[in-house]
Amino acid sequence: MTGTHDVRERLMRATVALLGEGGVQAATPAAIAERAQAGKMSVYRHFSGKDELIAAALADYDIPHRARLLPGGDGDDPLDRVRAMFERAAARADGPTYSGCPYVIARLDVADPRHPAAEAARDHKQGMRLRITELLEQAGVRDAPSRAAVVLMLFDGAVIAAVLEGSGAPLRLAASALDRLLVEPGG
Repeated sequence: MTGTHDVRERLMRATVALLGEGGVQAATPAAIAERAQAGKMSVYRHFSGKDELIAAALADYDIPHRARLLPGGDGDDPLDRVRAMFERAAARADGPTYSGCPYVIARLDVADPRHPAAEAARDHKQGMRLRITELLEQAGVRDAPSRAAVVLMLFDGAVIAAVLEGSGAPLRLAASALDRLLVEPGG
């Protein structure tokens, strides 16, 4: 027998998957329920509506997603961890179903900056920027907060370019620009 918590988790996982596949428009309550193998009313038992579900799903996905993008442990070179973020995304972008970042997709789909999905996307990107800042500071990079913001813009732009191109090449090219930004004189 499936528990209430399990249904909620499946609804949130289904929401993130649908956001990645077709944006906010694809993440209808009916499609989410079907993907989660739950009744449509389950959406409304657990969430006040689609907007709350999208925000909750993105918030729940945030920490594990950041951990996948920037994994590593003590002793790892912090700059290698940042470079590896580009390499991992490039490998995914080489796959036939790559659709980019669910946070960017969701944010581009909602016009209202106060929409719960917009807030969840901003929170995720702020968390990414802070984590990249920490890694750059560990590596001794000057002006780490500003450079972390540029690294994240470079990453997000390369992700979008990879979706448009249908390959990981833009992410690999961006990784080489990352090296120039962080390693060359003045880095």
